Amino acid sequence: MTEPLESADRLSPHAPAPRTRALATGPGAGSFAPADHPPVAFPDADWAWFSTRCTALGIAGADAKRPALEALYGHLLGVNAWLNLTRITTPREYLKLHVLDSLSVLGDARLKHLSQGSPCIDLGSGGGYPGLPLALWFPEVPWVLIDARRKKADFLAAACPLTGNPRATALHLRGGETTAVAAGRDLYRHAQLVLCRAMGQAAEVLAESVDLLHRSGHVIIYKGPAFAGEEKAAALAAADRLGFRFVSERRVVLEDGDPERVMVVFQRID
Repeated sequence: MTEPLESADRLSPHAPAPRTRALATGPGAGSFAPADHPPVAFPDADWAWFSTRCTALGIAGADAKRPALEALYGHLLGVNAWLNLTRITTPREYLKLHVLDSLSVLGDARLKHLSQGSPCIDLGSGGGYPGLPLALWFPEVPWVLIDARRKKADFLAAACPLTGNPRATALHLRGGETTAVAAGRDLYRHAQLVLCRAMGQAAEVLAESVDLLHRSGHVIIYKGPAFAGEEKAAALAAADRLGFRFVSERRVVLEDGDPERVMVVFQRID
């Protein structure tokens, strides 16, 4: 699937043009192990900005999560040196466009009533966002980070323990393969929530989610302001065909002057 325009890398005004990454040869090259990629501290000014924005968006408990986020950041930077995970690597942009953007979904009431039994799924997780921050914020809930690329799934499996959530796991899987692949059969129509932040058109996300969600489960798709129009019309048509109902759109601005983030919610009813 093509990378959507509203993915975090493309939201960044400073992201360089895509390039082929040369294989790193320094310490930790080729390793996913967190021990080879230690935590990297955030500058205090960047952390203060992040903490302030969390408060403004109603995201509680950020300061207690700083050590875990620094561990996730250091691990991402280390693996990113040899595996192309993201072009966003500066502390401020990482905190804003990966972590804060991921957590902006917490304003949705569905996140206040998550069950500790059914899994929540980050579909097409890539570098681990939104799944890793949400697993950190909800340590009693099982989170499954799914990616169709083997190396990214291996990275996610290594990163999950850094959240401190013993129920966070990763799978090498496509959403539509739940009945065809042994690793996915336990997820078949079992999830209470699917989130997707960077995996193509909304209609495609619904098609990939239908065999993951139990009846009454929800899909939340992170989109940009361009969602209105043809993509929304196609998503509504797909929802009718696949047994979903449209629930809501919630608009979020990470920082004054930024484009709106649109959280699009569907519920599986059939």
